[in-house]
Amino acid sequence: MTNTVRTVRQPLGNGRWGRSARLLAALAVSGSMIGAVTWYGCSVYDPSLLLPAADSGSTLDAFVREAAPDARDAAVEAAPAACPEVFPPGKPTADDPSDAGSQSFVVAVRTIDLGVADAGLSASGIGYDLDRVYTCCEGGVESCKAAVTGATHCDDPDGRDNAGAHLFAALAGLDPGQFDTTTISQRLENGVYSILLQVLEYNGQANDTQVTAALYTSQGVEGDAGAAWNGSDSWTIDDAFVVSPDASPLLPTHFDANAWVADGTLVMHVNFPLSLGTSATSTFNINLTAGVVTGQLVPSGHGTYSLTNGIITGRWNVAQLLSSLQTLAVKGQTLCQGSTYYPFIKGEICQYADIMTDPTQDLTGSTCDGVSLAIALTADPARLGAVVPSPAGNSLCPPDAGPDDCTKKP
Repeated sequence: MTNTVRTVRQPLGNGRWGRSARLLAALAVSGSMIGAVTWYGCSVYDPSLLLPAADSGSTLDAFVREAAPDARDAAVEAAPAACPEVFPPGKPTADDPSDAGSQSFVVAVRTIDLGVADAGLSASGIGYDLDRVYTCCEGGVESCKAAVTGATHCDDPDGRDNAGAHLFAALAGLDPGQFDTTTISQRLENGVYSILLQVLEYNGQANDTQVTAALYTSQGVEGDAGAAWNGSDSWTIDDAFVVSPDASPLLPTHFDANAWVADGTLVMHVNFPLSLGTSATSTFNINLTAGVVTGQLVPSGHGTYSLTNGIITGRWNVAQLLSSLQTLAVKGQTLCQGSTYYPFIKGEICQYADIMTDPTQDLTGSTCDGVSLAIALTADPARLGAVVPSPAGNSLCPPDAGPDDCTKKP
């Protein structure tokens, strides 16, 4: 059974943030939480709820899992497995016995893989079935209507939704330097920037039914020596990922208080923005909704862990993707609306739109407004460092261009 996931914006509690988050999640489940706030002030069921907020304010992002399966889940589970699908590991039924106490640790992402092979070819096989439809397997339909007439989006093997890998492969053919996994991973290795994952209240065993996990972005290792990757590196934290830079302990804005570990694999659900350092002068921002992060926890000694076989996957809203292009230049030209390369790149993005940003709109006949994306990663032990101001937006385009999407002609 796959649990339905929805996001609520919850007021902060007092005390240790892990316990506060769990209390808030419990209140939301029981219906006793007053005044749940969405991303843009809409009702909790509004699709705009799923779009990450540019300013987190003083609220936390937590997930509430609804226990009852919907009719589609029941139909999928009752059907024969003619087309095998891959989903994140489910929650274990019980904790493994442990005398390790409550462990907490931090890892920093060290390598990533966008699923793009050499020569701009897609070599995916990364990710999960996000919409519970194995498109193109024995007549499997698409979960939304193509944004470009005639476009098809067959899932990767095992029903994996990752049109983003094919999109990156197409864009790499235009400018390989912007989407080169080797370049991005080298900057991670050097400690120029990273994504940090914090886990609290872990029992140290193969199965733990409830842990708290949080994500932060980092502008790099403190100091000028670069990353040593021996567990001693202290990484800066962007202030957009904490409620207050002066709080102790820090209260994150992007977390899951109901994450779990199943057979040694961490599973968390969270909406969050991440940045890929595509060059020394530019970053490419990715905002994922209905995001899932998984990874195998490998003990590294002294209560620390590494993370292998990691996956970040989710739904990338097309309008936000097009807006992110404003931070890039291709062959010396900006990617603003009306520029030389913009129509081609927008056409590629709309061609690969294969999923709904809002999971509740899957299989409703709506036009696809998102691109599924999966990123493979590894992460090694790290320490949380000082909170620093998030970098200012580095749009290279005039502010009067306005938003864009696949319904508008380039």
